[in-house]
Amino acid sequence: MSEEQELRIQPEITLDIIPSQQSKAINVDENKDKLPSDTFCILPWVHLSTRPDGAMRVCCTANASSVGATNDRGKHGGQVGILKDEDGKPNNLNVSDFLSSWNGSYMKNVRTQMLAGEKPPSCVKCYKEEAAGHKSKREWETHYWRQRVDLDQLIEETSEDGEVPPQLAYIDLRFGTKCNLRCVMCSPHDSSDWVKDWTEVYPKVKNENLKQTMVWDNKGKNFGASYNWHKKNPKFWEQFYQQVPNMKQIYFAGGESLIIEEHYEILEEVIRQGYASKMEIRYNSNGVEWRPDLLELWKHFKLVRFHYSVDSIKEWNDYIRFPSEWERNEEVFKIWDQETGDNTEITVACAVQALNIYYLPDFIKWKLEQGFSKINMWPFGAGGINYHFVYHPPHLNVKVLPKWFKEACRKKYEEFYPWWEANWEKGIPEWHKGKVDYETWRTASYGIERLEGMLTFMESEDWSQRMPEFREYINLMDAQRGTDFRTTFPDMARLLDEE
Repeated sequence: MSEEQELRIQPEITLDIIPSQQSKAINVDENKDKLPSDTFCILPWVHLSTRPDGAMRVCCTANASSVGATNDRGKHGGQVGILKDEDGKPNNLNVSDFLSSWNGSYMKNVRTQMLAGEKPPSCVKCYKEEAAGHKSKREWETHYWRQRVDLDQLIEETSEDGEVPPQLAYIDLRFGTKCNLRCVMCSPHDSSDWVKDWTEVYPKVKNENLKQTMVWDNKGKNFGASYNWHKKNPKFWEQFYQQVPNMKQIYFAGGESLIIEEHYEILEEVIRQGYASKMEIRYNSNGVEWRPDLLELWKHFKLVRFHYSVDSIKEWNDYIRFPSEWERNEEVFKIWDQETGDNTEITVACAVQALNIYYLPDFIKWKLEQGFSKINMWPFGAGGINYHFVYHPPHLNVKVLPKWFKEACRKKYEEFYPWWEANWEKGIPEWHKGKVDYETWRTASYGIERLEGMLTFMESEDWSQRMPEFREYINLMDAQRGTDFRTTFPDMARLLDEE
């Protein structure tokens, strides 16, 4: 499996996580000069991330760093950001335990490079986003965790070779690929429901780059990998529950976390052990279905941060997050807004890619006109929505769009800004009325400034040589699913024409 394939929707990339809904707006660059170096990120000291196939990685976005305008599989699939052993093979929870990887050579090297002011290859993605004016995961995660752990102590406890005590404050868990959707930017690596589409579509692919991007090597079983790793590694569970007293946050992602039973078992066990009231739990979820007692379980936890994965509105979202139905999304929005407890934060996690960047102003306008009292209210997204970039598949990355369409996007955003400026108070909750003035809202990092950063990022590189892959992919998926890109996205129909 290539590194590019391993990157699906990066659901948690650059979400503007803020300590609580009643927090003031924050500046992620605050105290930046007090960090150990200009390239420092706190995550390698407090965090590990898993993949659905049992692979472990520096963080959920690290291996996006090698996704670019061209394909480059490299040794062992080119899996930048995936933890590897001394022989260069990926560590995997099917054949390893996660604590031994915590101080393996890969993690230790990342730490020593950061302390020396170097940029680890795993982390180039964040540095590139920052250079384009977009707030990166490195920035907001470091800010967030500096408020919860003692950075000075972490650095003091770091040995010369990068070893640190195994006390995880934050873990990202992905238990296999069980999912009830097959989003257009996903694959069988992350969604079990995608297998049927891949089986039909892949043999028909003619473009060699597209074929390389879509390959599903050995059905994801390379280097001992398996999507059932969590069902056959008792050592993982033993170590995981030993770490629970140290943990401040558990993050659940896909497959689809709300339909995976082990997710519920963890909630119940943390409650049983008496740590729930001190722990935050966090999700990226499509919110289609869940166990009836979920909201009751949530009441036991210190904080629940639910990032609702919706990528557009109406038929646009149904096409992207196939085969979702917008009517169900509207029902779920109302449930999250009206039935979740005071300890629950609900934000919209929009995966920004080639099919929806043009329509984000429509999404923001729809959201602001709903009269929500809880969902993505200030300071989250400055009252709009939250965003993260899709890096894989590369032919759906925003950088692949041709110049004329990028210009159309910028024009639409610039025409939208006056409407949002006139309606900015729609995103301010009642309890915050009068506490935020227009100037504070207008200069917020996650409002119009964020949209400008996304446009700049889109324009920062030209990947339009991938447009033949884009066209073939869309045509193949339409034929397989019975969808119609030209009808659903009339403003984008010209993209399917040869330039």
